[in-house]
Amino acid sequence: MPMIRRAWLANLPGLMLGASCLAAGSSLDEWRSNDAIHGLYEIDQAARAFVAAENARSNAGWTVAEPNLKTIVARCSVPLDTRWGEIRLFAPDGRELRRKVVEVVCAKPVSGKNWTVSLRVSHKS
Repeated sequence: MPMIRRAWLANLPGLMLGASCLAAGSSLDEWRSNDAIHGLYEIDQAARAFVAAENARSNAGWTVAEPNLKTIVARCSVPLDTRWGEIRLFAPDGRELRRKVVEVVCAKPVSGKNWTVSLRVSHKS
């Protein structure tokens, strides 16, 4: 029995490290722009600034979700643009569902075509 207890204690630091990584969540600080890629951090900040301005202007309570961590887009050579957008989803029974999103748009990337990243929004109740 003492050997099992010692083995468990030896693994405790690794378990604590793993738990702290999970608790940290998906910090976008490490997803910043570089010479070729536009960072998710900057895309997120543009969307949050847009939603904050819209909330102040119309006394609304919108919140924006973080961008999908799988998103990779070319670095933008001009300032990002933001606007309201809408996505259309189709339910299995054929009904069309529309959801409001914030679109972060690059009109002139350093390479490739223009891009738009849509971020989900929800309304605070």
